[in-house]
Amino acid sequence: MDIHVLTPFYRDYLAPTLIHYLEPMGIIWHPIVTVEERWPTVAQAKGHKKQKYWIHPLVVPKLAPGMNAFKKINDFIEMRHIVDDDYYGFMCDDNMYSPNFFDVIRQQTAKILMFSMYRGDTVPDRKGEVPHHATTLRIAEPWDVRHGNIDIMQYIIKGEIFRKYRFDVYDHAYSDGHYAERLKFQHPDDIQFLPNLYCFFNYFQPGRYTDPSKFLDPTWKMPKFV
Repeated sequence: MDIHVLTPFYRDYLAPTLIHYLEPMGIIWHPIVTVEERWPTVAQAKGHKKQKYWIHPLVVPKLAPGMNAFKKINDFIEMRHIVDDDYYGFMCDDNMYSPNFFDVIRQQTAKILMFSMYRGDTVPDRKGEVPHHATTLRIAEPWDVRHGNIDIMQYIIKGEIFRKYRFDVYDHAYSDGHYAERLKFQHPDDIQFLPNLYCFFNYFQPGRYTDPSKFLDPTWKMPKFV
């Protein structure tokens, strides 16, 4: 069983940092870019001239006006082979996983895994950025799985389920939550909740992670840029 992480990618300046963090995790990473975006160019410019074996970029068509980035994930399903027994997860390009996250994932057998998200300690006041809350999203039971309370990063699913569904590419606010609700209602007996396992929301957003004393786990570290 392999673990695939799909990233709708456009923050090219974070490519070296994401590589630094993800490489030791033993996953297969799929940064997904549109034809006008720059993953290959950035990778080469930062010294990654030879493609790393665990990184598999995918170039997809340009997004139509009004579409959200989840269209890139839908395109992945159409353009790449999906392995039924592999796990597939989704990470935006400024998020990250907690230490030893995938060691826990590799111990699981359920078709759908749902877990919690730490969203930092401060809401940065930055022009042009959505002021997402810094509250923690803890997913421990079916009631927690509802739109507005779960992020796209908070579920990992087997390929046999991943291939069945698509994200609403015109719903910018709750597409990820509606997708999670569909998983909950269509596959109630296939979900394993991991409430004490955390991913990090907007980990590389300046001003969101400011106080290590507020971390929920002493093994967590402040973000480091490469």
